[in-house]
Amino acid sequence: MSAAKRQHVVIRREEWVAGTRERPEVGVFTQTHAGRPPVPWGHIAVGERVWMKWSGGPIVARATVQGFRQIENCTSDELRETTSGFRLYDLTEYWESRQPSFYGMTVYLQDEEWLDEPIEPAARSRRESWVIIATPEEEVAWLAPGVAGTESTPAKRAKGRTRTVSPKLRFTVLRRDGFTCTYCGRQPPAVRLQVDHVIPWSCGGSNHISNLRTACAECNVGKGARKFSKGH
Repeated sequence: MSAAKRQHVVIRREEWVAGTRERPEVGVFTQTHAGRPPVPWGHIAVGERVWMKWSGGPIVARATVQGFRQIENCTSDELRETTSGFRLYDLTEYWESRQPSFYGMTVYLQDEEWLDEPIEPAARSRRESWVIIATPEEEVAWLAPGVAGTESTPAKRAKGRTRTVSPKLRFTVLRRDGFTCTYCGRQPPAVRLQVDHVIPWSCGGSNHISNLRTACAECNVGKGARKFSKGH
């Protein structure tokens, strides 16, 4: 595949991304590794497409490479300065978590778009936080909506009911509820959000979106298997 058609998927943990879960900051990404150049060192070019995926969740945004920097023997302070002007610069916990010295890379992006319909890819990253899409087969695996996580696949029906809410459905519920706990009204980063069953699973509740609502971890644990009507 030519460089003009090469694409990338960057996978991020929620606590290391500025902005909101629905609209994360996709103007800049950094990659670090203590022992070797991180992916996509040496394998990225201006104009290539970068897709942003939540760790354990769907692809929610895309942007285009505007430029990049690659720094050997980099320090946290040095790499942080390359993000000046972006909200990532202010995520102090991220910078404090870096190694004293590492290979550092900053990728600058433009033309960011947040997807109306998140993509739940069929592919997995094999522990890499940045994936290079280099073949048509990889493009299909990563960017065509996958079946993993749909609520009514034959395999799941054959095994009976499943309590697990797919990443795509979870994201849909969070977005519907404005990324706000429907019990206490708090939002990230003050709390970590989960998806709760209105009619508890143990009482026969389903994974239909009408039976799901956003709850912070504290409210969800406190509620337990009790039933609450909307607004209570």
